Amino acid sequence: MGVYLDTDNRFHRAGATTSLQCPHCGIHAHMRVGSVPDFTQMQIHRPKQVGIALHCEACNMPVFLRYGVKDYRARQIEFFTSGHQIERPTETFSYDYLPALVADAFKDALGCYTNSLLTAFAVMCRRTVLAAFDELGEQGKIKCYEQVNEIQQLANIDAGDFDMVRTIIFETDLAKTTDIAKINPMQAAILLETMRDMLYQVFVRGGKLQKALQLRRYFAEQAEQHNEAGAAAQETTTVPDNDSIIVRAMKRANGN
Repeated sequence: MGVYLDTDNRFHRAGATTSLQCPHCGIHAHMRVGSVPDFTQMQIHRPKQVGIALHCEACNMPVFLRYGVKDYRARQIEFFTSGHQIERPTETFSYDYLPALVADAFKDALGCYTNSLLTAFAVMCRRTVLAAFDELGEQGKIKCYEQVNEIQQLANIDAGDFDMVRTIIFETDLAKTTDIAKINPMQAAILLETMRDMLYQVFVRGGKLQKALQLRRYFAEQAEQHNEAGAAAQETTTVPDNDSIIVRAMKRANGN
């Protein structure tokens, strides 16, 4: 029967997704129905879209979806299967390993994506890349080009969509508004994952590796110092020889 509202104000979701990633707790959890529009009022006013309030079963916070109305019938109101999530989960990243200017720009980019500001998201991605180029120099820029090309091959991304992403990352002139591309949600999703992977490979992977090696080196040095201290202590310990033991025994026997 699909997604519909009956005359008793019961919301039916047969065939629709009942679990989502909660924008509050971040857990992919089941969503139970909380509040729905009134059937009678909808029949009177006949809106084209309505809001449904769900509740996350992991944290019990409300999650709002917007559904388009497909058909009005005497006993039920049918909706399109896919509801649009009003509040999206906040996108995160390992900013600790990014240079300050790169991190600030990418934080703003992810904020734009979370709020469905896709053109602004594209602009801030380009600004992020320019800040990264300033940090990395010419060799780093070449590495970014190679990394982006590898992403398309690994993920087998459609050439048309990926050409748009490549243009945004490497060619957009932020001083010219005509150069700023308008992208659709699919292209924005590809751009998001491309930026994540590129920044991870260029900055985060090396930073994590260096940190891990520093930690290993510290423990290795501590173990070496401990072993050296133990060896030195053994060398300085006085062990009585057999002659001195015999002399002390003879003195005790003679009463001295």
